[in-house]
Amino acid sequence: MNKFHIFIVIVLLFVFVVFGYYIYSYNQDFQQDLAEYQSNIQSAKNKQASIDKQFEQTQQQKEKSLEQQESSQKLKDEDGDGLTYEQEVRLGTNDNERDTDGDGIDDNEDNHPAGGGQTYTITVYWTHGGLPHSTQFGIAEDKYLHYKSQPRSSCCDDWAKFVTPDDPTIQTIAQDVADVSIIRGDTNKAQIAINFVESMIYEKDIEYISELEWPKYPIETIIDQRGDCEDTSFLMASILEALDYDTIILIYSDHAAVGVWCDSCSGTYYNYNGKKYFFLETTGYADNWEIGKIWGKYETELPIII
Repeated sequence: MNKFHIFIVIVLLFVFVVFGYYIYSYNQDFQQDLAEYQSNIQSAKNKQASIDKQFEQTQQQKEKSLEQQESSQKLKDEDGDGLTYEQEVRLGTNDNERDTDGDGIDDNEDNHPAGGGQTYTITVYWTHGGLPHSTQFGIAEDKYLHYKSQPRSSCCDDWAKFVTPDDPTIQTIAQDVADVSIIRGDTNKAQIAINFVESMIYEKDIEYISELEWPKYPIETIIDQRGDCEDTSFLMASILEALDYDTIILIYSDHAAVGVWCDSCSGTYYNYNGKKYFFLETTGYADNWEIGKIWGKYETELPIII
């Protein structure tokens, strides 16, 4: 091998060594860049995962808070009628109004709380001083059914509840009595009220509902236009109370009547809380009874006072 060939071999070896070193260096740099790139990718993934997790937790907290708010909203009872907001929505009633349909019955006790049901048109014909009168009014079916559904008890612990002077129908009757008083020039509104109540037909509880004792609310008595002595006594006391008279209920062994506080009356009375309450019969015929006029064995019998 001559010198030229040796030179060529040396040059080729040098080139090979230089090229190999370059390849090696390039590979090292590539691996380093690749590792850095992969590290950056992983870091970005980790950061994104952290952001996603934080976002998910935030969303879950928002959803939980919203669910709690919705749950709290559903359970709210703004008007205090015993119905939750959810129940009011289902019934179509207003959670800010105890009596949505304005019939005098709270939504939770109303058969048709959002409205509906029939209205009874009642006309009561009665006489005063021998002259005919009539009183007409409408009573919502829900009002009647509300009273009719109330529990009853035997005499007489809670019987005061049957006197309802604030009922709109009772107020209407009281106003009609007051109007008759003005028209007739008769200041004895109590006597006019007596004539109205005594237009009701007397009917024993056993005949009405097959019960020995079944006290009725005034609205029931008016719609039925009949009742026994305690029923008409409750009606009478309600009307008189609506006319600003002070009354009590008198319960005898087999009868009921009303006591009316009166300073100028005469006849039979009972002392109660320092006042004189005069006997008032509520059954019979118009113009047949007056305040203080008692009859039969009840003159000597001491009544229970409600």
